[in-house]
Amino acid sequence: MQLRESTPEERRRFYVDEWSKHDLPDFILHTLSLREFGFDLDGSGPSHRYNQFMTVEQLAEFLRNRAPHAAYASVALYEQPSMRKGWLKSELVFDVDAKDLPLKNCSCSGGNICEQCLDEARKVAIQFAETMRSDLDLHNINFVYSGRGFHIRVTDEAVMALEQTERAQLVEYITGSIIPADVTIAMGYSRVFRERIARTFESLNEQRLSQVRGLRKGLAQRLVEEKEKVLAAMRRGRLQELEGFEGMGPKTFRQLLEFLTRLNSEFTDGKVTIDTKRILRLPSSLHSGVSMKCMVVRDMEHFSPEQAAPKFMREQVR
Repeated sequence: MQLRESTPEERRRFYVDEWSKHDLPDFILHTLSLREFGFDLDGSGPSHRYNQFMTVEQLAEFLRNRAPHAAYASVALYEQPSMRKGWLKSELVFDVDAKDLPLKNCSCSGGNICEQCLDEARKVAIQFAETMRSDLDLHNINFVYSGRGFHIRVTDEAVMALEQTERAQLVEYITGSIIPADVTIAMGYSRVFRERIARTFESLNEQRLSQVRGLRKGLAQRLVEEKEKVLAAMRRGRLQELEGFEGMGPKTFRQLLEFLTRLNSEFTDGKVTIDTKRILRLPSSLHSGVSMKCMVVRDMEHFSPEQAAPKFMREQVR
């Protein structure tokens, strides 16, 4: 299905004929009056901010009357959402955008996306959620297809009161974007770190490895030729074995790890997670830039973007 921008008439048709309050997830519906809503009315950006709706009927009326280019809701809950005052707590969110993935197996560039890179973003989101469940004992984890990727929205009380510094530490942990003090321990942080650097290294070719500072061409070639051996060492936590490669001294080894962690940090936009007053696309709304519905995904393993196509897009391919 070819993604494209929707017309004003298509947006109006979507909100009048197709939008339903039943597509709002419970974590939004049950806190509706405590959230700030923002809108991009004409495609120029979300400048229509500080909106509050006391009922879902008020929200529905606004959407049908204005048919916005984009609709957003805050991850934060406030005592006074229309003034963004009296912060109570915020969801823990991760934004995995297909167009911003540091490693892709497709040829998309310049902000373009395809089903292949969307699928890669889906797999990254699943990995992050699995780590949150297994390592952090978080269970209220919601996946939202955003139109160009996926939002992970966590509503466990244990994380909703976290401050920015604590959220930043969670980003580093979950993405594997900081080198731990001990990378050989079999449990805990090192296990997550090893999983992340192995995933990233597996996708690298010789050309990309040559970007590692101080890594000579011959060594880059050998690392690719013996990739399975390198991956096995990473996954076992025996990273010191990599220093046995000719030309891989302690300094080069450290630079390789720093390169991998830098790539790991780019699999999500950490600024989104840290910002407790961020607004995100409203699940149930239309992403007019790609003409897809922003929607909660119940089954990430079998999700296809076609599930998010509004009627006017489905009619287009008949």
